[in-house]
Amino acid sequence: LAGVEVGDKWGYIDKNGDWIIKAQFDGAGEFSDGLAIVSVRGKYGFIDQNARWVIQPQFDWAETFSEGLAVVVIDHKWGYIDRNGRLAIQPQFDWAGQFSDGLALVVIDHQSSYIDKTGKFIY
Repeated sequence: LAGVEVGDKWGYIDKNGDWIIKAQFDGAGEFSDGLAIVSVRGKYGFIDQNARWVIQPQFDWAETFSEGLAVVVIDHKWGYIDRNGRLAIQPQFDWAGQFSDGLALVVIDHQSSYIDKTGKFIY
């Protein structure tokens, strides 16, 4: 599915240009692993391809899932959630990247480090 903006709302169309999810969101990201980031009233959450909320809009920012975890921002701190919306790694970073090969780059106080999927620092 591809995100399309109509007026000031976003929805999704299929390859044929047919509307699959009507334009109803303030912002819409691409689908990854069956979920897409969408925003409503300044908060980000995740929907499935039937427009059902899988993770309610509650985050200040979110990134697509990578290796089962997604970056989210809560109160200016970056952390990670699992596909059920539970915090997997507490928001504690000034910036956090997506996981690749089991590691993610994070920044705290201008210092870059890598963490594993448990949040353990790997240098």
